[in-house]
Amino acid sequence: MSTNYSTKNRSYSHLSASERGEISAYLKMGKKTAEIARLLGCHHSTISREIKRGSVFQVQDKNGKLLYSNVYFPD
Repeated sequence: MSTNYSTKNRSYSHLSASERGEISAYLKMGKKTAEIARLLGCHHSTISREIKRGSVFQVQDKNGKLLYSNVYFPD
């Protein structure tokens, strides 16, 4: 039986409401997750998980044509 103990101190922090707002603004500007992560100073997987967590799939009717989109909400 072996037990894994890590000797590394890890410091995790949640994204703030203002950081989520910045993610939303950067996405609207067309920036990629890696670029957003670099701008915010965090790992790109943090940004991609946040986008996945805060996104909803929407269907819109435009002149009888259905448009499908994935929209991120920072709330």
